[in-house]
Amino acid sequence: MTRKAPAATQARADRETALRLAHKTFVARQRVEVNDLATALGVNRVTVYRWLGDRDAILAEVVWRLGERTMLDAYAAATGAGGPRIAAAMSTFVRQTLAHQGMRHFLSTETETALRVLTRSEQTFQPRLVALVETLLSREHDAGALSTADIDLHDLAYLCVRVGESFVYTDAITGEPPDPDRAERALHYLLR
Repeated sequence: MTRKAPAATQARADRETALRLAHKTFVARQRVEVNDLATALGVNRVTVYRWLGDRDAILAEVVWRLGERTMLDAYAAATGAGGPRIAAAMSTFVRQTLAHQGMRHFLSTETETALRVLTRSEQTFQPRLVALVETLLSREHDAGALSTADIDLHDLAYLCVRVGESFVYTDAITGEPPDPDRAERALHYLLR
């Protein structure tokens, strides 16, 4: 008698399937592990590494996909224009990041890994978030709603992201509880 193959067989498993499984695992507040992904997909761990990279790269990609959608939705829903619109979008992004069960679990149970994945430039999350915020700032600037004569758009985007991070990761950095209200005030001050 032939043994039944896992639901996601090797013939159907690919990079996107692996990312969807990693996302589902993360959102369920479970630890994302290369071996577990490989087993569930019916492939070996080398295949998962080839598709997605190491564990940090997988986590960065999962969090990026969540973060990108959150930021774009927050920007689309933000009212006003220019700096206030970006500040509102970033504030919503911070609030939704703090409210996301998977992110809270990741930040609280794997603090060092989370900070490494989310804030180091060799990972892909932060540079992509800075680039996205820069794109949104550029939209507002091109529409004439944002004056940036005193600062480069990339530098301003970086500052916005770092301010948001400061209040999302504050418990890991200073031991204080995360505070989206403080982030909102700081972002509105920066982008006034």
